[in-house]
Amino acid sequence: MNLEKICFEAMDVIKEVGEYIRHEKKHLQSMHVESKGIRDFVTHIDKNSERMLAEKLQNILPEAGFITEEKVVEQTNNKLKWIIDPLDGTMNYIHGIPIYSISVALMDEQEIILGIVYEINNDEMFYTWKGTIAYMNGNAIHISTCSEIKNALIVTGFPYTRTNRVAGIIKTLGYFLERCRDVRRLGSAAVDLCYVAAGRIDVYYEGYLNIWDIAAGILIVKNAGGVVSDFEGTENYFAGNIIATNNVMYPEIVKGIEFNIK
Repeated sequence: MNLEKICFEAMDVIKEVGEYIRHEKKHLQSMHVESKGIRDFVTHIDKNSERMLAEKLQNILPEAGFITEEKVVEQTNNKLKWIIDPLDGTMNYIHGIPIYSISVALMDEQEIILGIVYEINNDEMFYTWKGTIAYMNGNAIHISTCSEIKNALIVTGFPYTRTNRVAGIIKTLGYFLERCRDVRRLGSAAVDLCYVAAGRIDVYYEGYLNIWDIAAGILIVKNAGGVVSDFEGTENYFAGNIIATNNVMYPEIVKGIEFNIK
């Protein structure tokens, strides 16, 4: 399997769907927004983008199945499967905040072998595949060399469902706020991971995620020289929580994690 060829063909598809998302933003109205929960929204644009991505990616790799956020295509447990978030950062998108992305990963059994994240507003394509380095728009990217938490810019996120979770989130946030340079919340887990890979952010941690939020970014961070784990220090990314940073910072970040994981 030629992963480089598959990656570049998939990027063409993702760029095309990104253009659709960019164009449709001009016509998005509140009546087009559906609620999946009190803080969890979806638009027809998310759903249409997922259909477009699945149809075109299936042409590239007919034997691959799909794990997708909106589930408008059949979910299958093939050996090879595309993991798709058609619009990561929908809350930002509907509010006109310019950080949202398309995230696409290819998984072989339980191993992520290809990852692509397209940050639509800045036209930045982050990508990698098994056995290579990580890239952004054709240029190699590398993790931050920050070695002390006092100099670290940290990014996190918050779950849609917060019942019985807020105390743990605040405890962890407080730990880092007292010790680091500053904390940000950007609103797209896929972009957060890519910014870590590119050295723009020193640390990213978040709980209560789904695999489509993080699959592509995991490999991008790793191939940029970073460390990625769940909160238990293993690589069970289906657990729904993640830490991404460099080797030096990693022990201190693990120490600061106090999420009340359910």
